[in-house]
Amino acid sequence: MTALQDLWTTIAEGDKRDFMVLPRQRVSYADLREMTGQWLSWFSAAGIAPGDRLVIRTADEVAAVTAFIAALLDGVVPVLLTADTPDARLAGVVEAVEPAGVAADILPAGVDTRIAVLALSPAPAPARPSWFSRDRRANTLAFLPQSDSRRVPHLPGDDAGLAYLLFTSGTTAAPTGVQITRANLLANLATQTRLFGYDGKARIFNDMILAHADGMIQGPIQALYCGGTVIRAGGFDLARIEQWLNRVRAERASHVITVPTVWAMIDRYAAHDDYFDAPECRLLLSCAAHLPEDLWRRLEARFARPVCNQYGLTETVVTALWAGPHPEMGKVGTLGKVADGEARVADADAAGTGELQLRGDNVFPGYWRDPARTAASFTADGWFKTGDLARRLADGSFAYMGRSKTVIMAGGFLIRPEEIDEAMLRHPAVAESVTIGIEDDLFGEVPVTAVVLAHGAAAADENALAAHARACLEAQKVPKRIVMVPAIARGPSGKPVLADLRRLLTATVVGDPLPANHRDITAEVTALAADVFRVPAEALALTSGRGSVAGWDSFSQLNFVFAVEHHFGLSIPAARVATIETIADMVRTVRDLSA
Repeated sequence: MTALQDLWTTIAEGDKRDFMVLPRQRVSYADLREMTGQWLSWFSAAGIAPGDRLVIRTADEVAAVTAFIAALLDGVVPVLLTADTPDARLAGVVEAVEPAGVAADILPAGVDTRIAVLALSPAPAPARPSWFSRDRRANTLAFLPQSDSRRVPHLPGDDAGLAYLLFTSGTTAAPTGVQITRANLLANLATQTRLFGYDGKARIFNDMILAHADGMIQGPIQALYCGGTVIRAGGFDLARIEQWLNRVRAERASHVITVPTVWAMIDRYAAHDDYFDAPECRLLLSCAAHLPEDLWRRLEARFARPVCNQYGLTETVVTALWAGPHPEMGKVGTLGKVADGEARVADADAAGTGELQLRGDNVFPGYWRDPARTAASFTADGWFKTGDLARRLADGSFAYMGRSKTVIMAGGFLIRPEEIDEAMLRHPAVAESVTIGIEDDLFGEVPVTAVVLAHGAAAADENALAAHARACLEAQKVPKRIVMVPAIARGPSGKPVLADLRRLLTATVVGDPLPANHRDITAEVTALAADVFRVPAEALALTSGRGSVAGWDSFSQLNFVFAVEHHFGLSIPAARVATIETIADMVRTVRDLSA
């Protein structure tokens, strides 16, 4: 198993090979050596020592990756948050981990004066790549001191020490921190390298969020481990799907990794079939959620490349079960087989369905300073209880049968309902809030929240409550719908009757097609946009679109497309979807397709 010393040797050699490629920037291994040295110099100047925690909140991907790597090698424990993490949640994490340093694009007010703080230069908005302009090569990070060649990382040899902390969800007052040790990390990287054939020629296309394990660990850290390259593309955006996919060939990617929701969008909206047919492109990888068998088979048939599915949790670094063409992997449509570890089905019913439990070197030791939750998450004989229901098949593969826990998996993002409910209860008009996951064809599940308004509270509508949620939560955690109900049914113990609530909310969210007995297309499209983005219709104009509507992002645009298709009985071609950036664009699309 490669040790931290080997990772540092790869960096210290400092050659000009690509380490990380971004839309308008390339970072070589020589650049990585320089930037790592800059972070190490700052650690020394700030008094940040091995074992200390460093909280990072930034949109600058180069800063995030190099800070994470420098901390990992120096024995400092990185705690990376998404750039849109609200200040209240950041403050909760800072209180929980007691860091020696905080690095952020915008520093929050009230940080303890004993904590070293570093203001990072905000990253520019991702530029659309030009195939005629030369990539800009960055050599230093302007907000950090110069690198000192005498300062080398501490490279702790204690594999039981923490590699990083990742906060998956939880309430602001009690955020949930997953502890990953160096032994956990190195074990999982070794397995991934063997099963996926990673080597120094690997060019890993991974554009997932870096503050999530699949983004950071399966991207930059995996590339460093094998001496290869990670390719970033500025974030998946449905409106630029062709440019995003064309980058796979342009950068000679060998492995393409994303979540089932994005694979489903590629299957539905990609205009061509040749994005992955270059000889160096070996594998298409799906992670973070279950990949449906029919989608899996369509991808393989259409793109003529083998597809692998990875099952894992933040608590298993990234992956615990693998399915795909490798002889150690499980069969198509399953969660896969275990490799370099153990898996079992516990408390199975007559059909063989029970809770999937895991044990192995990649399984975390427990939650940060939460012994009660840690104890509840493991069996007496040391197996981690995943909360997923599975059935073991004759060939050793595990079939996915659903979830036994209340967490919501929306497009590969893990969402804990209590975090949404906590945010909603901060609104003065909300007396009760209960969030559940509703099945969704594209995202697997979406969060939907039922609220009871406080007696005598000022009137509140869904748009106002949605705006409140956007202010308190990261974008992917904002409920798809917020439904006001007169009361929430509860059982004798006081807990919500989730089955009744799910039936009520499913009917509200799915509903019947909106009546379309007249064709005031502009008014109807505007009304649909107001409903999807949760803003007043009167606040929208034909020019409203990305940048001017708070809730309009790549995923919500897809919901807008689906709503329009459902309402008007249309199927919008992939090429046309990519052109829709304003309400006026959608109105023209409907008129053209209805003609």
